[in-house]
Amino acid sequence: LLSARRRTHRIPLLFFFSSATAAASSSSAQPPSMPPMPASAVLDSDAITSAMPDAAASSLSSTYKRAVFSDVDGTLAHYPKNLQGVGSIDDGEEGLIYLPPSKTGTRGVISARTLRLCHELRHGDAAARASSSDEDDEGGTTAISERKKRINGGGVPFVLVSGMRTTTLFQRLPYLPRADAYVCESGGRIFYPLPVLREDASREDAAEGAVEGLVVRPAAYPGMPPSDGTPFSLVEDMRWRNQISRPDAAGPDGYDDDCPLERRRGKLWDFARALSRKGYVLDKSGYAAAFRINRRHQNDNLASTFDDFVEKCAEREGIPEGLGCSTNLGCVDVYPATSGKKNCAEYLVRRFLGGDGDAKGTISLQTHAFCMCDDDNDVEMALACRAAYLPSVASDGVRRLVDSRNDGRLTVTEDAEGGVVGPPATEAALEAIMGELRSP
Repeated sequence: LLSARRRTHRIPLLFFFSSATAAASSSSAQPPSMPPMPASAVLDSDAITSAMPDAAASSLSSTYKRAVFSDVDGTLAHYPKNLQGVGSIDDGEEGLIYLPPSKTGTRGVISARTLRLCHELRHGDAAARASSSDEDDEGGTTAISERKKRINGGGVPFVLVSGMRTTTLFQRLPYLPRADAYVCESGGRIFYPLPVLREDASREDAAEGAVEGLVVRPAAYPGMPPSDGTPFSLVEDMRWRNQISRPDAAGPDGYDDDCPLERRRGKLWDFARALSRKGYVLDKSGYAAAFRINRRHQNDNLASTFDDFVEKCAEREGIPEGLGCSTNLGCVDVYPATSGKKNCAEYLVRRFLGGDGDAKGTISLQTHAFCMCDDDNDVEMALACRAAYLPSVASDGVRRLVDSRNDGRLTVTEDAEGGVVGPPATEAALEAIMGELRSP
């Protein structure tokens, strides 16, 4: 763990992690050690613009046709203790990679096939991509951009959207699928990947808006395409951050993880202090634009009435105007109402697909996006999309919602009787989405 002082227009390093190259593991394997990398790196300045989806879209005459948003825990990553008796887990069938434990102690696995399918989802048909080699551009011959090749191959933007804290996201990056954007804190923060040119430059060369000191070396897995193994860093979407850090939302102080609760400005932290005065123990470590209330952290009295507290939060009883909340992994997450997975996904689908500022609303989640999810905090986003696929069902509320709908927009790919549980259910969801994308 390293920390750096906050700098204007740059993102302080909250959690600095890179991975040593690691072979995919079976269920009995341990996560690889992760030695620290240099605290600074030079990023590809040309890629900084292309990493920002609105800028990239405006430079191309054609854009992506669809986008896919996916939760992480219970959706892409699964937990062996919940998968007892499933052959593909116990037998170590084909490369299960362990994620590092989160701050709450949970530790998931993700399959190599899931990672390969995510690559195929992003990059599309290899033959179609290969046919896109050169084209004339204003009288000159230039290599078609990687983005254009992906479009020609039928690839789509793939976005990870999670409630996890920022520090946990940074820790897990070497093991997660490569994505076009990484969203954490229930939609509170958005990061885009940037290729790293070299790792020996001074801090003054760091790109504006980049996460200082973060160099991610993806862990190897069976069948890993070379492009998935290239080191990268992250740059934060400052337009989104400026919206979330307003005084009537999360305020500006949570981005310094060392700032104590009593000094954090913003409506979010005003409510946090009110809950703290009532005796609730709040988890703000690694969060800039959200906080979590965990049943396990409460005293016996509050723990015994926690179900009532969760129900009141679901009904927005006692939640100030301008704030939102959801349940995730049995905890309550609180964040600005302008945040949330659905709002963040709506913002990103317009940026990636070229509809930013589209007054007619012709590009939206309902018309252009698919979703993968499992828990209560995903429901709003799932219902806003064209269709959602659930590799697992994490709560009774989600199960009731699925059972109550017959419009085909919510599909559970888990089949316990057939042994399709955990990673195989995730793979089935990814294949179903790719089938949708290929249909006319």
